[in-house]
Amino acid sequence: MKNQVTRLVTIGIALAAAVAVHAQDKTITANVPFSFYMSSTLMPEGAYRVDKVSHGVAVRISSMQSKATKAVTTVDVFGKERSEPARLMFHRYGDNYFLAEIWTGDASAGQAIALSAREKELAKTGAGTKLAMVQVYLNR
Repeated sequence: MKNQVTRLVTIGIALAAAVAVHAQDKTITANVPFSFYMSSTLMPEGAYRVDKVSHGVAVRISSMQSKATKAVTTVDVFGKERSEPARLMFHRYGDNYFLAEIWTGDASAGQAIALSAREKELAKTGAGTKLAMVQVYLNR
């Protein structure tokens, strides 16, 4: 009887670990037709892999064409729809784009990235054109 309980507990732990690993591995791809800043790092235009890690507390973006990779912590933002479309949201100041939000398309919540010092400066001085939102839809 003790061996059966031990086996059941072991199987239960293994299944819980597999579900937890699967839940935190959310990967999507996107083609971004312009260079952009992710926090303070300039990322080149091109195809990107977007990984949601640590249960949505952090996001890692990796170029599929170069070695450019950046990870940042995020906070949840909530949309109006039950399931928001998958997209990357950018803030634009003149020719400067800043990654602002990541929506994976599987919930009403997305991930917001804090403003970098450079973006705060551009927003404060009103440099370039006024703030515009640019959407880049993701490929699954």
